[in-house]
Amino acid sequence: MTPDPRDLALQATCPCVPVPRFGALPDLDLGQRVLVARNGLFLDVRRSWLRCVTRLADLPPTPPLPYGVLRERIEFAFGVIPVALLEAFVDQGRAGLPNEVAGALIYDASTQRLRLQVHEAVEAGPGGVRYRMPELAADESLAVDLHTHGRLPAFWSSTDNADDQGVKVCGVFGSLHRPRPSAAFRLAINGAFRPLAHPWQDEAPEEEADALELATRCPTLASIGFEEIERPWNT
Repeated sequence: MTPDPRDLALQATCPCVPVPRFGALPDLDLGQRVLVARNGLFLDVRRSWLRCVTRLADLPPTPPLPYGVLRERIEFAFGVIPVALLEAFVDQGRAGLPNEVAGALIYDASTQRLRLQVHEAVEAGPGGVRYRMPELAADESLAVDLHTHGRLPAFWSSTDNADDQGVKVCGVFGSLHRPRPSAAFRLAINGAFRPLAHPWQDEAPEEEADALELATRCPTLASIGFEEIERPWNT
């Protein structure tokens, strides 16, 4: 049987790879692949700034598959997200009150560093913002997508869910009229969302605080990409 060229193209874009039980799993350059392990199906995503292995589905223990075992992981090439950049974005959001403000942390693969980009607003109000995306250099890519909710608390709206496609970290800040803002962070992976712990964690909903099982998989904030805070926040 001759395979359909459309299937070949799709499988080249996202191949399905069995996880070796005894040998090493070949590295993924840039792109994505589905990994079949003894303990589930996983999506392996690689960007210039990200390596993420996330579980898609569990598999029954019987019959046992002759594959290796995988664990979920999230690693950022830039190490940690500098809180100073996020504080600078919060300052921009406060300056824009009562309207929403949008921006991003741009990753430069040549320097392995992030920079803050505040987007030029085309239309902004307390309930939303439309903006122009900046042109990026060849070595640059958008790693962290940021926006504010003005005086409203931080939460994920249906508009956010529709906008947050592709692969990126997403962050939203709210309650900017208060000394300490509220915040929410998540990793977007092609329409699937993984809540991330962050330095404003005690302001986040309880289900988000527990979402990554930090005690076993991400024991520190730095391990999922946030710079540790050396001073307490104002209350």
